[in-house]
Formats: sequence, structure tokens, C-alpha cells
Amino acid sequence: MKQSADGFTLVEVVVAVGVFVAGVVAAVALLSQTTSSASTRLEAAAAERVMASSKALLSTETWDRVLNRITAEETWHANREGSRIDIVETVPAADQFYAVRLRRDEVLFPIGSEDESAAAALWIEVRWPKQDGSGNEVRAENQDVLRSRWVLLR
Repeated sequence: MKQSADGFTLVEVVVAVGVFVAGVVAAVALLSQTTSSASTRLEAAAAERVMASSKALLSTETWDRVLNRITAEETWHANREGSRIDIVETVPAADQFYAVRLRRDEVLFPIGSEDESAAAALWIEVRWPKQDGSGNEVRAENQDVLRSRWVLLR
């Protein structure tokens, strides 16, 4: 076989293209994973803002109103950015991303202790996403959850 100094052989070109494609695929996969991770962190940070805002808003309500929210098993919602919460203004159904519930800590604040208690031990729970991109409800087992204990003083 005669050697040519004018260019690359077909085998060398195929190997070079294969290495290049493998590198591009790896880079795209890494970028996708990084973007997904950043999105998850942003959602968690917004959930923490929703939690803090909910605590602040609930602390301005009366003892009876907060206990009524627990008894009625109220759920309020916030938008994806966490900048609008149903307690203050209605969040349209299409914009609801976070679902927030207030629950009794039944060990520290048992049912029936409302009249003699000076404080209520409660849990605030934020779940997300409430709905998928098509507007369908996301099942609870497929949602992320942030819980925080909160003490309401009488």
C-alpha cells in the first residue's frame, strides 16, 4: 500500500469524528444536569421565601383565625417566584406553583388543648410543584416538601 502525505486516512477521520461527537454529547449532558440542579435550587429558595412570608402573615392574624385555618384544613397557594401568596391576594389557578398548609403538632399541641394553651405548636408545610406544565395536579408523592415548626403565641 502506497503512503500518502497529502491528508488523513478514512479511519483517522472516522476516529476523530467519533471522539468529537462523544465530547459534545458529554458536554451537553453535563450542561443539562447543571441547568436542572440550578432550577431545583431556585425553586427551593422560593419555597423558603413562601414559608417565611406565610409565617409573617399568619403572625398578624388572631389566635382563633389561625386555629380555624387548621380546622378547615385550608391550603393557600403562591406563584412560582413566591412573590404572590393567596393570604394577601388571590393567585390565579394557572399561576399556582406552591401549596401551603398549616398543621397542628399533635404531640406538643393536642386536639382539645386550645382553650388552656398559651401557645400552639404548629407545622407549616410547603409543597411544590402543585401542577405540571399542562396544568394537571402533581401527586403528593411526586412533590418536593419543605416543613418548618412554628409557635403561635396567644
